[in-house]
Amino acid sequence: MRSRLLLVLAVLGAIAVTAFAFPLAASIADVRTREFVLSRDADLQRFADLADGYVRSSSPGLLLEEIDAYHALYGEALAVVSTRGGAPRTVGTSLEDPVVSSAIGRALRNERSSAVELLTPWSPETVVFAKPIGTGAQVNGAVVIVASTGRARGDILQGWALIVVGFLAAVVGFGALALWVSRWVLRPLEEVSTRIEQVTNSLPFVAGVTGSAASSSDSGRSGPPELRALSKAFERMAATVHASADAQRRLIADTAHQLRNPLAALQLRLDLLGPLVRGEGKPGYGRALGETLRLQEILDDLLALSVAETPRAEGTQGERTCVPYLVAVERADFWHSTAAESGTAFHVREAPEELVAQVSAGDLEQVFDVLFDNACKYSGRGTAVRISIGSNSGPEPEAGSQTVITVADDGVGVPGDELDLVTRRFFRGRRPGGEPGESTRPGGTGLGLSIVEALVETNGGELALQETPGGGLTVTMSFPRPVEATPVQAAAPKERASKRTKASG
Repeated sequence: MRSRLLLVLAVLGAIAVTAFAFPLAASIADVRTREFVLSRDADLQRFADLADGYVRSSSPGLLLEEIDAYHALYGEALAVVSTRGGAPRTVGTSLEDPVVSSAIGRALRNERSSAVELLTPWSPETVVFAKPIGTGAQVNGAVVIVASTGRARGDILQGWALIVVGFLAAVVGFGALALWVSRWVLRPLEEVSTRIEQVTNSLPFVAGVTGSAASSSDSGRSGPPELRALSKAFERMAATVHASADAQRRLIADTAHQLRNPLAALQLRLDLLGPLVRGEGKPGYGRALGETLRLQEILDDLLALSVAETPRAEGTQGERTCVPYLVAVERADFWHSTAAESGTAFHVREAPEELVAQVSAGDLEQVFDVLFDNACKYSGRGTAVRISIGSNSGPEPEAGSQTVITVADDGVGVPGDELDLVTRRFFRGRRPGGEPGESTRPGGTGLGLSIVEALVETNGGELALQETPGGGLTVTMSFPRPVEATPVQAAAPKERASKRTKASG
């Protein structure tokens, strides 16, 4: 690419300089030709005036002295011819010369001399100028100057030489500029390629990806070598990142799965030891049993998070979409008993229409389960949780609107400085109003909202957390809405939703 860019810039520079040099060269030749013609015309007029007295009276006067002096000074030949019987006078030429004879003939016929063509360094060495002697229609003779073009051609050659020197200097300057520009343009590409290689080599499983990349054919790529190399580096990095991410997910899932069996065995042994524990050992036994239950909960959440972060396979329209209102009503009904025990009430507002969201029903059910579970555990007694489903116009209306699901409670909420932290893995904040410390931290694994965020983003949605006006937490989820709903989704009867419980408390 550097060679091509350098060649293109150099050619463009040469074309620009050439477009300026040729008109300049033509202008120099034209100006010098005009000066040459005007000078010889003036000399011709002066000799015609001197020869007028000679052809009328045959008295040479100053004519012969001027002719000799002119020839001696400029080395140019002259000839004076009279039609009234006077003897012709010549210096440096002969009337037998066909060119001189032809010019005299034209002058005696009162014709103008032939126009002088543009002089160049390779023009003829002489040019013949002729002028009739007399006034009006009366022609008494003719004056001829055989002018030398040597000095004019030399001046033109000197001017053109300067132009050539300037042309070469400009081409060299454009070449240097093109080289600098090409390096300036390509340096970022080289740096990006180098950084990509460094990032790729710092990730695990580079060797396997490299072998796969090496076996792939580059015949489908086209374009400059630097861009092809950058594209290949990007592909290699992308494959490495995907392999590393998949390996991390598999590691988490495999580790959690492998730990379940020993943990189940440990719980079984603790249960069997329960009746045998006496006296002072019971508190320690209770703490050990609680820790195993918490570890089991962590493993379950890790498996759920691993599944949530796994990219969704392409399926049919019905498999990838659902009616959020129906899912919300169903999950609120499922959590009715738990909510009643914790003093929490769920209220699902009836949607203005059967809005469809581009998220599978299973994923949305899991999202609601996490949010409802958190509300029951941490919001406090007497908390009301309101679930509403609506829509808003997206940034590109032609691509369809978005389905917005809002879960808002009026409980204790989350401190403002922790809103950006609650979706981090294993983060457990403090209860509002308490000081940071173990006694004020809620239970749980700290993975619930991380699972929610992963599920929402994996389905192409957006998650936002904010404080509820007056206190509490509001979770807003926006999912893409299909441009056209399937007939089954569009015809989902509202009677089916009305049979479900909309509020529990």
